[in-house]
Amino acid sequence: MTMAQAVALLLALAVLVAWVRLPRAHRRDPRTPRPWRLCLLLALQPLLAAALYLVLFPPRHPVAPATLAVLTEGATLAETGPAAVRGVLLALPEARDAGEALRVPDLATALRQHPGTTQLRVIGAGLVSRDRDAAGTVALAFDPPPLPPGIVRLSPPRAITRGSAFMLEGRVEGVPGGQAELLDPAGRRVDATMLPEDGGFALRSVALEAGTATFAVRVRDAKGQQVATASVPLWIDAAVVPRVLLLAGAPNPDTRALRRWLVDAGAQVQGRIALGGGVQLGSAPLTDTALDEADLLIVDARAWSELGEAGRTRVLAAVRRGLGLLLRGDDALPADMLRGLRAPGFTIEGGAGVRPWHVPGPRLDGEEALRGRMGSGSRDAPFDPAQVEEEVPPLSRRAWRVQGIDAVALEPGADTGDAAEAPGWWRAEGRGRIGLWGVSDSYRLPLHGRADLYADLWSPAVATLARARSSAMPGIEAGARVGQRLAICAWPEGAHIEAPDGQRAQPIVDPASGARRCAGYWPSVAGWHRLRMGDAVRPFHVAAADADPTQRLAELREATLLLAAAPPVSGADATVAPRNTEPGRAWPWFLAWLLLAAFAWWFERSRLGLAAAVSQQDPPRDLR
Repeated sequence: MTMAQAVALLLALAVLVAWVRLPRAHRRDPRTPRPWRLCLLLALQPLLAAALYLVLFPPRHPVAPATLAVLTEGATLAETGPAAVRGVLLALPEARDAGEALRVPDLATALRQHPGTTQLRVIGAGLVSRDRDAAGTVALAFDPPPLPPGIVRLSPPRAITRGSAFMLEGRVEGVPGGQAELLDPAGRRVDATMLPEDGGFALRSVALEAGTATFAVRVRDAKGQQVATASVPLWIDAAVVPRVLLLAGAPNPDTRALRRWLVDAGAQVQGRIALGGGVQLGSAPLTDTALDEADLLIVDARAWSELGEAGRTRVLAAVRRGLGLLLRGDDALPADMLRGLRAPGFTIEGGAGVRPWHVPGPRLDGEEALRGRMGSGSRDAPFDPAQVEEEVPPLSRRAWRVQGIDAVALEPGADTGDAAEAPGWWRAEGRGRIGLWGVSDSYRLPLHGRADLYADLWSPAVATLARARSSAMPGIEAGARVGQRLAICAWPEGAHIEAPDGQRAQPIVDPASGARRCAGYWPSVAGWHRLRMGDAVRPFHVAAADADPTQRLAELREATLLLAAAPPVSGADATVAPRNTEPGRAWPWFLAWLLLAAFAWWFERSRLGLAAAVSQQDPPRDLR
């Protein structure tokens, strides 16, 4: 029994005792009181008891939802201002300068301790992943502090294969007029770009060898002083060998250079080159089975015409099943030859004329950058630093005009800046892709010692159009940190993770993720981890908890801003907390009790409601 219940019971007994004594006393009173006097006195007893109970235990009333202010990393008490409404100011574990603010282990605990909270103000860098689910149930206000100068975002590519070009995107904060540079694992500067006003940048390089590689991004200010640097660990897969069918209507140097580059890149090439008079070099089959086994068909304009209507129909049917098709438009083609290539969102016009076309060169073309792009050479083909001084020859491009919402430019390693001047275009067709290529003499690049530019030109086209192959290993997002949950979707059965210290973990798939099959992993050691399934291995890097502090603060900021922009979670899945209440003020009830007691004292001693008067000699009776 609580104190309030015990007091209520005692007051109820007191009222019952008063109700028993008052009628007996009134019957013995010689003044013969009137009935209404007794009724009034009886009614005053529970009123006095109720008023006294409310004095001791004032009724509770709901508290208006106040803003719960929480201190996070980097927050100081000077920033709180009027944030702590009703003194509700809490500090999460990441807040160091919390003063006398009450500390809580996480935000969920803070919300449980203060039920009814619907407004949350975050002070500092932002909420860590541990607290973001709990923050989604309340309205969140977040005024982020300015970020320190440095690299605030790095977005490496999800998948890189040996020999392919890749692009690294990011953003720099607070370095106006600066420059971002990409350093390869040997420390050589392989690309550089000036920073625009928003600080965004895109750097490019080539993955020369398979395995783990650590690139680096270096930022310099307008005076050339180094401001920040960040490491970029990358996993480079061994190249998936594409199966290519190469058809040409006649021997030409461009076909020879393309075949040699494909073979050097590791592709399985089957060719068929017409020599005239019904004689051909090579015997690449074009049956349905051969087309389904191939990944990419590269055919020039003359060979495309010689396939005939039945052959072109067979190829287009294979494209819809997943084959990639690249038509080298090195000659004009009649409209009936383009019928299967066109689509409502992919119009093809022109092709009759030829005009000069300059291959986009790398932004950084010094000896160090060229060595980083081409490697150190070999005994048969040593690296020649004089290539840096040689001018890149102009190429020829057919005047094809491809337009439409489905037309996507095949950009080389460096952006041309104008999709109309791209070397080619592609569109989707069923499960495959169709591309049209306009450059007709790219063989001149390797003849002038610029095999790197030739690879930059052809590698994106082959990688884009080749048949997509599904991997049994799941993709893993970059940016994993020690102590933070890493979600890995498409988790394969029987897979496990090996940490650098030898510990093994086998995450469990979350049933709520459904067909996505996402599993959570909390790394405890920094370094290269291995996701292993049988003989297949997929390494991924985990950074230390305090690595790249500027990026980490930017990640907290962006994640908390997204939470603040989203409406609070509501509905059947949301947990409804009870309203927070507090005792009301006791003095109004004390005043009411005092007035009732004074009135009862006066009324008992008054002559109101008495039928007969009492002589002045008779002493007054105590009617209580």
